[in-house]
Amino acid sequence: MSMVVGGVDKGGIIVREDLDLASAAVGRLSCGAKVKELACQEGRLHYELVSGEGPKTGWVTTSLKGKELVVQAAEELGSTSEGETSQHQTSEAESWEAEKEGPSKEEREALHRYLGKFGKAENRTGASPGYNRQSFWTKKATPKETIAAALADPCRPSPAKEVDSDGGKVPVCSRCFLPVGEFAYEGRGGSGRVHAECMAQILVEDAQREEDRRVAREVEKKLKSRKEYDIGWRMEGVPSNARLAQRMGCDEAVPGLCCLVLDEASKTVKVAPTLEPAAAVNLEYLLLALKVRKSARREPLFSLDPVDPKNLEKTPQKKVYEPAWLAGTSVGDVMFQADYFLKELALGEYTMPVAGMMSVFDWSELSGNKEDWAGREWFVVRKAEVRMSLDQTLVPFVKMGVEAREQTVNAAGRLEDAPVTGASHPLKKFADACTRNFDLIAERKSVIFHLRELAKASVMAKYLVDSNTKVDSSWYRLADEIVQGTQPEAHPEIPQLWNMRGSSRIRLRDGRLIDMYTGVQRKLHAMYGGVQFGLDRFELAQRHAAQGQAGMQLGQSGRPMFMPQRFQIGARAGAEAPAAAMAPMAPMPQGVDLNLEHFDLSKPDLFERLGACRGSLEAKVTLGRAFLRSLQDRNYPGLGKDHEELLLKVFQSPECDRVLEGDRFTPPDPSMEYTSKLRSLVNEEQLLFQRRKMQFLDRAFQVGNPGAEFLRSWTSRFRVEKDGKAPEASKMVPVDFDDAFAAVLAKDILPTASPEFKKETEDGSTFRIYQIGSLEVRTTQEMFGQELVGGIFSRQVTGQSFCGKWGGVVRRDSGPTAFVGPVDFQESGKKSYNLLPEQ
Repeated sequence: MSMVVGGVDKGGIIVREDLDLASAAVGRLSCGAKVKELACQEGRLHYELVSGEGPKTGWVTTSLKGKELVVQAAEELGSTSEGETSQHQTSEAESWEAEKEGPSKEEREALHRYLGKFGKAENRTGASPGYNRQSFWTKKATPKETIAAALADPCRPSPAKEVDSDGGKVPVCSRCFLPVGEFAYEGRGGSGRVHAECMAQILVEDAQREEDRRVAREVEKKLKSRKEYDIGWRMEGVPSNARLAQRMGCDEAVPGLCCLVLDEASKTVKVAPTLEPAAAVNLEYLLLALKVRKSARREPLFSLDPVDPKNLEKTPQKKVYEPAWLAGTSVGDVMFQADYFLKELALGEYTMPVAGMMSVFDWSELSGNKEDWAGREWFVVRKAEVRMSLDQTLVPFVKMGVEAREQTVNAAGRLEDAPVTGASHPLKKFADACTRNFDLIAERKSVIFHLRELAKASVMAKYLVDSNTKVDSSWYRLADEIVQGTQPEAHPEIPQLWNMRGSSRIRLRDGRLIDMYTGVQRKLHAMYGGVQFGLDRFELAQRHAAQGQAGMQLGQSGRPMFMPQRFQIGARAGAEAPAAAMAPMAPMPQGVDLNLEHFDLSKPDLFERLGACRGSLEAKVTLGRAFLRSLQDRNYPGLGKDHEELLLKVFQSPECDRVLEGDRFTPPDPSMEYTSKLRSLVNEEQLLFQRRKMQFLDRAFQVGNPGAEFLRSWTSRFRVEKDGKAPEASKMVPVDFDDAFAAVLAKDILPTASPEFKKETEDGSTFRIYQIGSLEVRTTQEMFGQELVGGIFSRQVTGQSFCGKWGGVVRRDSGPTAFVGPVDFQESGKKSYNLLPEQ
């Protein structure tokens, strides 16, 4: 649930009927209105009105120039008492006022302590220490309908013939108005004759329009399916520690992060508040993970499997939980939503959260593989540890990744892994990219972050069992209460996830259309997987064979059949393979499995003090609120410039949705080990952005075929090939200009012009190309920045040089030149700039 907080002085915020900012406005959504989120993409929210005034549904902008327009609203309580309802509304209003006032003194102090540790070298690994939305245009956008009506104006001149120098009538092309010559094609609807080249362009435009209409229909269908089957991560579904901490033995209410502190003398643990994100544990995830290990002797597992493997195109997918009672719980939900998000990301449903990543669809197109295939992708834990501070605070540590296997249908009609999945297979390429960028993806995508939090909780649960730590029986009773209070799974089966793309290639030879190849709308629909943590590979504490908790299995998981084959040979040195591991393999999981049995991690590392004493600052504040307020202000007081830039680049990406978590937000681990890895990934992004700008400002840049450095969506799949070759690079000539002329363009000319080309990248930067007469102007604009002129090219005149001062012409050759000079107007006393050619 979200609430509108912007547009107070304008009667609300603008609602448009489509995601595109150029779509028609349908009204304003009043300030204070509450809406239900249907979809969120590129800083735009598709909503359904719950209360307040405004259109029932539409698209709105969530933030503008760093100011929030729509924020997460507190979930309303189901009260039948008028007094209770009024009290809830009052508290909600007070909460919003407190949010506007900013963080409290204690929260600022907590943030100051957190920032003081950011990027510092703490010896947490036991090793030797190392080295120290786009801001939217304020002008009104012309709706698509108005543009289409203007282009279809019957009054537009389209002469069928022109008179030549001899007085004879010459037929002209109805598209470009040039003589057609001896050979021509009939235009659409009998609109006249057209050149072969113009006819090819008409066919390409028709194919592109049909593809756009098909994509729009598919998007609408998928949105309805997501709403009907409750697909999509919701921030309000994140479990809060506040309601469980005291019931688990914490001395006082904890509004923020919680950790576990070990008492080695009594072999017990207690819940305590903390300001250390690395030590933080979600208590509900921990309770359910303990219950899973107690009842099922393993870790949580989830899988999306085909109901009928023999009919992969039409069969629905069924949700499989291990154990089955996880269905409907917070643990089950985060595994399902994370797994489904991975599949959507693989099929190209979203913009990639990290620049440079490509979907399975993109890799498949690049490889030229036209064969149908099925495969699975699933989450795994690659490394797991439990570290301990000097004051006995337990710190779970995990490294996660994504595995992939191609699959085939065997004689029994079941899917099984193919013998070999090559390193160049699209599934493998995508999985490797996800693994490499996993930490950055987790910091930007809430559902992946909370999957990692679940993995940490599962690691902690296994440690408590394997080390024979005494856990209060009330913890298990709490877990039983959570499960008993869970509603049954509403949708145990969901529709098959699919995606398709069309393509066309039109060939010209000797001025004639040779053929038109329209590619089959390729489908990728056989994509399965889930979450396989694989915690049974890890031994998190020294085991004691003579002791153990009742109902707990301290050996290998009771279901080794769900372990990928490569895990079977990954046992620690000197350990014998269990008999179960040598047994014939049963069907593999298609999703989330947290098996950790085979890893020897019995020696926890020690590092500096982390714990909190009773009544301390940690027990009073919500660190996430202060962190997000500084993020909104783009200022972290006392933090180094390089660290501040790192945080802004991580969390102010348009693809980052974690900033919507509110008080449930957990800042990143400030240790040098973790921040160095984030910095490395972010620096790779920045180098890619720089290469993109250089290529965009080069005359060889082609619209529709920009190159591998840019998003695949920028490359058109509808093209014309002349004489069997793709269009050649542009032959335009670069034009020199100075800063004054660039300022004139950016301030006075470009705001009134419509770009011929406009695309956005993952970081919110916008690339535009304007056609002004014979000039082509290319500009770039970073998020929260100004539009800057980067290059000017000429189609006709060579040797041009533009400057903003009189007489500043630079001659490059004997060709004609041009310059910009000021002209005085005596009646106004002002100066204006005119573009003047000089022969």
